[in-house]
Amino acid sequence: MPRFRATAVVAAAAMLMAGCATGPGLAKTNSPRRTVQAGAEATSTDPSTKPSAQTGKPVDPSFAAERLRLINPCALIDKDVLQVVGTPSRYTSSSYTRCSNYMKDKGGKTLNITVDIGYSLTSTEVKNATKEIAGLKSGEQKLSNSSCFISAVTQESPAQAVRIQVSTGTGGTEACEPGRTVLEGAVRKLRGNPQKYSPPKGSPVEVDPCAIVDKATLAPVLGASPRALPFGLHQCSWTGQSAQMQIEFKTARIPKDGKFDTKSVETDIGGGVKGYQAFKDGSFPTCELVVVRTKDQADAGEIVEFIVAASKEKELDRCQAAQAFAKAVLPALPQP
Repeated sequence: MPRFRATAVVAAAAMLMAGCATGPGLAKTNSPRRTVQAGAEATSTDPSTKPSAQTGKPVDPSFAAERLRLINPCALIDKDVLQVVGTPSRYTSSSYTRCSNYMKDKGGKTLNITVDIGYSLTSTEVKNATKEIAGLKSGEQKLSNSSCFISAVTQESPAQAVRIQVSTGTGGTEACEPGRTVLEGAVRKLRGNPQKYSPPKGSPVEVDPCAIVDKATLAPVLGASPRALPFGLHQCSWTGQSAQMQIEFKTARIPKDGKFDTKSVETDIGGGVKGYQAFKDGSFPTCELVVVRTKDQADAGEIVEFIVAASKEKELDRCQAAQAFAKAVLPALPQP
């Protein structure tokens, strides 16, 4: 299996990571993960969301971030879970933590199901989690009769969840009901011994992105007291002094020419490592620097993306700062 071998192969998920999608965030979904601008609410990092919530502690050890980072999300919606609500098709995955199955319900109508693990919730979403699924607080967002998002809260500060997205076609079943059934099955799998990734040498999949960066690396751009904003299991950003820095680990299709963006320019990071940077002007000028960490024969791999952004008024060479960011962090990551 390209890129990520599984320790216990689930037959239904044999096509999970490489070749099924061209990179993270490219699957068709109503709520893609995104870069968070400085000052925007990404997650609930306020312990007052629930007075008894312990910062950084899951509601159950089964949902600890270090465990979730290695779990194959396709295994959580295995055939035995999906067959309860319909007829599964092939699995597709666009990131470490997301898996989809574009299947049929029991009447042969469209039933598309996507699972996300370690999904970041806003404080509002946590407050609205007034139901219960599989012993966890649960919240629902029904966009229409054919579209439903259901979350089971696995950690309250910062808030994270296992989330199921369901969409049905015209004349299909109501979306939330099968979503609840699948989410209950996914949580049950997660509490057990689900299939895990066997990452290749150099993979950053197990790394905590917030813990790998020290204050000395952030200070030249953000000042002495930046605010950390974790997002999901593989992204962290910091804000301070009209600027933002961000690191994210991703799965991706590696372009032959290294141009992840039409504006990409190859740059020497040092030590024989190449990066591909792209400067994007606008109200919050940004430099994005991508460094490849793993790649298989089918050009499926993993990357680290470093982002430095600041208000127009701030005098800062954003790409130079992104290069310094990468140079400080790369030695601490697993080496290829």
